[in-house]
Amino acid sequence: MMIRNSPISAARSIHASLGWTQPGDLSLDEIASALGILVKDTTIEGSDGRILINGNTAIVSISNAITHPGRRNFILGHEVGHFILHKDAAVLFSDTDLTLSEWYKKGLQEQEANTFASELLMPEPLYRSKVTGKKLSIGLIEDVSGYFQTSLLATFIKYISLGSFPAMVIFMEDGIVKWKLHSNDFPFTYLLKDSKVPAWTVAGDFFYKGRLETKPEKVDAIEWFPEDFQIKYKADWKLWEQCYQVGDNCLVSCLWTY
Repeated sequence: MMIRNSPISAARSIHASLGWTQPGDLSLDEIASALGILVKDTTIEGSDGRILINGNTAIVSISNAITHPGRRNFILGHEVGHFILHKDAAVLFSDTDLTLSEWYKKGLQEQEANTFASELLMPEPLYRSKVTGKKLSIGLIEDVSGYFQTSLLATFIKYISLGSFPAMVIFMEDGIVKWKLHSNDFPFTYLLKDSKVPAWTVAGDFFYKGRLETKPEKVDAIEWFPEDFQIKYKADWKLWEQCYQVGDNCLVSCLWTY
């Protein structure tokens, strides 16, 4: 089976070759098996997923500590991405929670594996059909993640580029902003890399008080974006904020307009 090296086109080629059109046609484990990949859930020290490649076959090991099906699917999709895209570059990839979350900090191969997994699990045309014209809410993200059997975080990140309403994702480590990703229409964009997480936010509660809210909370936009040019016109704006912990002291914050 000839598959091009672009992550998105590679994922779509796999769908076409296997006759996959929607979730339920084939499970991700069945797709992996069809590609010559043996999948094992086992105890792994220091990583969430690992792939050992031997020519046109491979063994993927997934930590049996991963209990959420959506998260497991993304880990498996990421490892399949390494098999399809990078088998000529290396024979062993070992991926941690951070590898799968720091989309814009890790190396090119990790970014490509994430992009591949996202498209394999949530093809753009099908994803658009689920979100276009629908107001962003945690309920929408939960519905879409349930349909695709993906994690809430992966589903939200996909929304940034394909959704109809303004949103931003911020990755933080040890109370410091490491990267951000936002839709073109998100009203605030000035948030400096390596700046401190503001205290009066949901993320601030996690880093400074050791508390993590499980549901979206309303926050004042000025807390996150006090120096943004637009804040003088939108000083009374509020945003929804939902946070997800990744790693021991890392957090992803999802913001969207209220």
